[in-house]
Amino acid sequence: MKRMLLLSLGDLKNISRDPMLSIVLISPLLLAVVMKAVLPLAAAVAMDRLSIDLTVHYPFILSMTFPFVPMLVGMLAGLIILEDLDENMLAYFAVTPVSKAGYLVYRVTAPALLSFFLTLVMVWIIGLVPVNYPRLILVLLMASLEAPMMALFLGAFAANRIEGLALTKAFGIFLLAPLPGYLIKSPWQLAAGVLPPYWVSRSFLAGMEGRPLFGILIAAGFLVHALYIYPLLGRFNRKAM
Repeated sequence: MKRMLLLSLGDLKNISRDPMLSIVLISPLLLAVVMKAVLPLAAAVAMDRLSIDLTVHYPFILSMTFPFVPMLVGMLAGLIILEDLDENMLAYFAVTPVSKAGYLVYRVTAPALLSFFLTLVMVWIIGLVPVNYPRLILVLLMASLEAPMMALFLGAFAANRIEGLALTKAFGIFLLAPLPGYLIKSPWQLAAGVLPPYWVSRSFLAGMEGRPLFGILIAAGFLVHALYIYPLLGRFNRKAM
């Protein structure tokens, strides 16, 4: 635990020295404040001018933000990993009590835990949707896996931070994955299930509505996330050897 704390302190030091990384870390909370202020205004305008009740879509809009936080945290963690690789820090950790295995465990768990905490705080700040917290926690635990997924993807495929920033753009399509599940009322929506955020949104909405499929969607979501993380972990491990 002490070793993990030392790694965390090192990361905080790196983040504090890099304005871009600092902005990434606080942006989820800024997004929450903006959504809390803007959504009610947008709903009032939509009802007044278009006779559209935007409030019924609040749960889905909220669910769209869940993958956003892990992606940002994962990008931050991935850029730190690339910096560590560039400075050959893994060779250093391999001969210290931290060990290479301990480093990898930290790089997988720390972004997930930070994503979970930030997303939970974000939901609380927005406060526009009544939630079932036991079910929400399961959904956010699933969503938080997208942080190590993103971090490992950058660590495995990018050669440096510049390439890492370029590769993050490829994950933009992931953030759109919940849309088919909400807009398409046919089994064809399951095609979007190859992208992990689809299961985050679907399970959250099922939990909100008390559907019996909630447990199945949660299980499927965890499985899909694992199918991404496991090979990425293996590829990163081979690259870092």
